[in-house]
Formats: sequence, C-alpha cells, structure tokens
Amino acid sequence: MRRLATALLCLGMLVGCARPGAAPAPAGSAEEDSRWATYQADVTSVRVSDDPRSLVLTVALLGDADGCSRDPRVDYFAEENNRIYANVVQDSRLSRVVGACPTHTPGKVRLTAPGPIDGRIVVLNQQPWKPDGDAYGRCDETFGCDPMPTDHCDHAWVDVTVRGMDVSRHSVGSVEGCDGTWLVMTVPFDPVPCGVEARDGCTPSVNVRRYFLRWSGQQGWATVAGSTEAGCGTVLTVEPAFPRKLCRHLPRP
Repeated sequence: MRRLATALLCLGMLVGCARPGAAPAPAGSAEEDSRWATYQADVTSVRVSDDPRSLVLTVALLGDADGCSRDPRVDYFAEENNRIYANVVQDSRLSRVVGACPTHTPGKVRLTAPGPIDGRIVVLNQQPWKPDGDAYGRCDETFGCDPMPTDHCDHAWVDVTVRGMDVSRHSVGSVEGCDGTWLVMTVPFDPVPCGVEARDGCTPSVNVRRYFLRWSGQQGWATVAGSTEAGCGTVLTVEPAFPRKLCRHLPRP
C-alpha cells in the first residue's frame, strides 16, 4: 500500500509539471534571448539625396540568419544649434544568441528633416558627420568638425600633442622652434602642483622638460627625444638630422 501511494504521488507531480503554461521560462533562457529587441545600427556612410530634406544612410545590419535584423530606421530626431541629431536603430531577435548573427550586411535608411538640410552637420548615434561634396564624412576625433590646420606649427597641433603626453591635464606646450618638419618645445609636468589655490605647507616646484619632435603626417607630432639640458641636449645622438638652428641657443628649460 505504501509503495502504491508513493507511485501515485510521483505520478501526480509529473502530470502537474507537464501542464502547458504551468511556469514561465526562467530569466536568461533561450526563449527570452530570442525576443525582438532594439539595437543601434552603425552608420558606415552618408550621402546627399535628390530631396534637399533627406540624406541616405548606409548602415551595418546584423546578418546571416532570419531574425537577425529587421526595420532599420531613425528612432530619434532633433535639431539644435544648427545641427541635426538622430539615432539609427534596428530590431533583432537573435542578437543575444551567441554566434547567431556573426556577420553584417549593408542596409539603407533615409533621414528626413522638416526643412532643407542645407549642409548642416549631422550627429548620428553621437558621431558627427560633416558635408564633403555629394557625401558626408566623419568628423575627426581630434579636431572635430573643424578643418585640420594646414600649418604643422599651428598651436592646435601642439595642444593635441601635449594631451597625448604623460603630463598633467593642465600642462601647456611652449614652442621654442618649429619649421613644419621639426618641433622643439617645453612642457611643464604639472603647472599647478599645489592645486589652483595652493595648499598650506605645499611648496610649488614645477618640473619642465624640453621635447624634440618630428612631423608624422596624419598622426601629428611624434616625440624623438626629451631633455632637461640647455641647447640641443641629447637629441642629436638620437636623431642627427634634427636642425641645430632650432635648439643650439636654447637655455636650460
């Protein structure tokens, strides 16, 4: 009798567990991972259309399986400070399934403004693009949408170089010589070592170093040598081609 009762109890439990819809799928399950959701669609190119109010965007859509991508579209649009801001998105059912969408396929999305776009900068998924003939190009990560200075000695290039050095964010480069190919400048390690308002008991001691640099094309200025000595220091042993006229009469930094 006891064995019969135990068997009936187990059977009841199995039947109960087998009832359809008895329990929802647990979080993180394949069913949950395969629901449609909205994701960013990366913009790869932008071109002007025949409609002065529109641009044609090429986007990278998740691909290689049915359910990877659908309905690419502009999800957000705003106009502010003579710029257009938009987010470009796509829906995917399989994006969270590992290995389900390993490739990308190009797709088209049309961005349409209420009035003529008229060469305005467009910010797509937080990335600014500027007009370049019949197309648009990404704005430079360093100079933004402003044109790159053609003069290599322009202080904008110097500022970019200093920002890439292992110095304080308050440091500013002082140019001592530049001919467009070679540059020599001094940079303080930290111009405010005691803070903007000097702390009690702190004695300011600013360490300044001289840097010798070579122009490296689109990458800007590249450091050849550094020195705390007067004149050309050790740069000529590292780079004999460095022009002496830019450094021979320089005092100790």
